[in-house]
Amino acid sequence: MPNISLDNKKWLFDLIKDGTLVDNQSYSCNDGLLNNIRFHEPVSLNTKSKGQRKISENDEDEIWKFLNKVAKEVNSQLNQNASDAIILFNDHEYEHNTEDKFINITGIDARNFELQTGNLIGFVKKGDYSLKISSRFGDNFLKYIISDADGFLEIKNAGGEDNSKSSDGYEWLLAYLWNIKLKKAYRLGLPKAYITKTERIPRARGNIDTVDYFQSKIPGKYLCSYREHSYSTPALSLFIEAYKLIKDPYSSFCQNTRSIYSTLVMANEGKKRTRKDFLETKNFTNPFYSDYNTLIDMSKKIITQNGTSFDTAKESSAFFFDISMLFEYFIRKLLKRYGISLLSKSQQNCQIPTGAAGYIRKLEPDIYFEHNNYHYLFDVKYKRFDFIYGVSREDLFQLHTYIGQYGNISRIKGCGFIYPISENNWNKYKLDECNGLIRNVIEQQGRSIPFYVLFIKIPENSLADFNSHMLEECKKFMEKFNGIIDSTL
Repeated sequence: MPNISLDNKKWLFDLIKDGTLVDNQSYSCNDGLLNNIRFHEPVSLNTKSKGQRKISENDEDEIWKFLNKVAKEVNSQLNQNASDAIILFNDHEYEHNTEDKFINITGIDARNFELQTGNLIGFVKKGDYSLKISSRFGDNFLKYIISDADGFLEIKNAGGEDNSKSSDGYEWLLAYLWNIKLKKAYRLGLPKAYITKTERIPRARGNIDTVDYFQSKIPGKYLCSYREHSYSTPALSLFIEAYKLIKDPYSSFCQNTRSIYSTLVMANEGKKRTRKDFLETKNFTNPFYSDYNTLIDMSKKIITQNGTSFDTAKESSAFFFDISMLFEYFIRKLLKRYGISLLSKSQQNCQIPTGAAGYIRKLEPDIYFEHNNYHYLFDVKYKRFDFIYGVSREDLFQLHTYIGQYGNISRIKGCGFIYPISENNWNKYKLDECNGLIRNVIEQQGRSIPFYVLFIKIPENSLADFNSHMLEECKKFMEKFNGIIDSTL
């Protein structure tokens, strides 16, 4: 992505909420000059002039307190219960896999500080102040990998959605996710469940109320309780309520699922349920309908505003999303689509002792597969690649551990890392010359093992036909990936 040209003077109040801050970056502010590698030039922060009335945007003490409070409270929440704090896909292959903080901030005041972001995007709002961390590749990239990962790349018109009209945050992302999950689940057909009905009918069915039978003055009618399959389930009512909450602020997302919504309404037979009923909706026990269980969890988040808020007047709200988790999921789906038979993480059985009694640590590389009796393993890294020092020390040590342990049970024929890279940086570092592939060799256990760093180029977010460009880059990446497998035979 090219360097960003910002107004030379900005309020920090505005800058931290408008999406200027992105993932995997370092921001340095010295005497009111804010610097970042993506900025065309340093940004000079406005400050309250002498005699000026103190308001939210110029109250540097309150802004500084807000940033530090966010860093402390959000990071604590992520450490204690990430599954509730972060929006997940609820797929066993798709899990929160980063220990990154939302932000890490050090310094002395709002004009002198260091701020680092990691693999989490999202926003936090508290009173008059909000902080938003965006994807460094842009919203079109987010939409592409979300829809493509679940097989619904045809959602192309969503790029026209004004994502900022309802709030400064990322509520639109939950609405986008929800609609895609609805489409995926609906392919299974409407879910049915047993419900208990009690009504007065002319033929006995189920259990008859014997007291009523003798007391009733209605001849030829029996008050019966019986169970039958029905589409009108609490889950259906829950989905209808969630759709209603998001259809107005995010109409373009919901246009693609309008016909499904109409089907849900008809199947629900006008059944009214309370908010308490919605939140007590149970998952389907039939594994065939497991995709609907994901939709149930997401619908509850929308209704409770747990993790997000569709009410911009709400005093406090927050939304966090592990984009590194999504990118790994996207890469795994891409490889599978092109015929690579990956072993799921649950099928990987390598474990190592930790020194603690009874505790064994699992080793689970992101990508592990067999090809022509050889094995290959790769890790997917969403973080920025360092073109001066290369792969980080910790990531290299982790890869060597994988090779050492998996090499005990199989013959490793290739290994490495997969990184996304913006089109601008692809050109800056002249990756066309090597086709986005760095080749080396790792020596381990007396063997030379091919080692690769592969890059997938992410087109500019501003492109009108972003999806078609991204699809083309995915094809090029897979040609490159298949090429290195074939070259090691």
